[in-house]
Amino acid sequence: MGKYKVFFFLAFLLIFRFLFFRLDSGFSKGDKIKITTVLSSEPESFGNSQLLKAGRFKILTSRYPQYNFGQKLTIKGEIKEADKAGFFLSYPQIEAVNEKRGHNLAVRLRQELREVFNFVFPKPFDGIVSGIVLGDKQLISSSFYEKLKQTGTLHIMVASGMNIAMVSESVLSFLTLFFKRKMAIIFLFILIWFYSIMTGFNSPIVRAAVMATLVYFGQILGRKTGSGRILVLTGGVMLLNEPLLLWDVGFQLSFLATAGLVFIQPKLTNTGLFIFKSSNFSSTVAAQIMTLPVLLSNFGQFNLISPFINLLVLWPIPFILEAGFIIGLAGLLWTNLAIVPSYLVFPLLLYIEQVIEQTARIKFFQVQFPVFQPWVWVGYYIILFALLFRLRKKQAMLLS
Repeated sequence: MGKYKVFFFLAFLLIFRFLFFRLDSGFSKGDKIKITTVLSSEPESFGNSQLLKAGRFKILTSRYPQYNFGQKLTIKGEIKEADKAGFFLSYPQIEAVNEKRGHNLAVRLRQELREVFNFVFPKPFDGIVSGIVLGDKQLISSSFYEKLKQTGTLHIMVASGMNIAMVSESVLSFLTLFFKRKMAIIFLFILIWFYSIMTGFNSPIVRAAVMATLVYFGQILGRKTGSGRILVLTGGVMLLNEPLLLWDVGFQLSFLATAGLVFIQPKLTNTGLFIFKSSNFSSTVAAQIMTLPVLLSNFGQFNLISPFINLLVLWPIPFILEAGFIIGLAGLLWTNLAIVPSYLVFPLLLYIEQVIEQTARIKFFQVQFPVFQPWVWVGYYIILFALLFRLRKKQAMLLS
């Protein structure tokens, strides 16, 4: 019973936080506001628009002028939507308080690397590299972006918590080919946080980076069974600080995907089935089992062969990620210097592009789902946890 005390104590703190602290700020739909705020992450650009995020505020505005993470803005407009997740404004008046472009190191590094990839690679390969290395959608065409959604591979190209959770396992598998596991995890920490800087400290990435760091740190300490407790504690502390994260899709995906790696992947590996011997496949299936309700609730579609498509495209990601770092750093020194290593990674980019292009044509497995009531998903997780508990008991009996 002692090992569950931390969960009961955390649950008590969360209930206390939700009951006795106000979660609203007094704003509601239709209110006209004027605020001065700082962009909390790199804007997301698509088409002729960009989406700005500043704390609980999401602001849709025209693509130009472009704003940057950390930039201070005065925003005047009407709140179009207001819910527990925050407030949405559409094309309000925006005035830059200063011309300083946010956090110079992260912003400049990201912009210069984007320019290097755009110079070195033809389309759509510049978008693939920029997406994998920077989590940047600006160079990805709208048609290719749609194919990524259809095949369930969007997480690979877009900065998200799910990206960190799934890709980190692939990168770790690659690093263990050259280093002992503890040293490989240390190198993984460096890559995760360097990646966080390059994505402009995107909020979902930072949260996922914290979760991944603590979970893998538990493994360094030789406490694999403690990884779950570390994950729950990390998520709990984040919710204590900002309870509204509970309704944030990015937080839900990063937390659940990491939980899938901690609780489900070992069970899949221990089944002895040949197909789960691939860490890429088992991690993909584990993450998607845990995140399925969130994906369907928010996107309404799921590709039934998505785990197999991920198996096909995930294995080159560590190579492209590391090659992307090398190409980017070489390009920062001298743009032409990045051309030679780009030829080495080009076949992998062509392979990924063709896998996504061809599998996106298979419409039979692309299923549209209706909006289910919350109790359906509650039942889903109850059944899932019951199965995990039963597997755990069965494995314990076999070992005894």
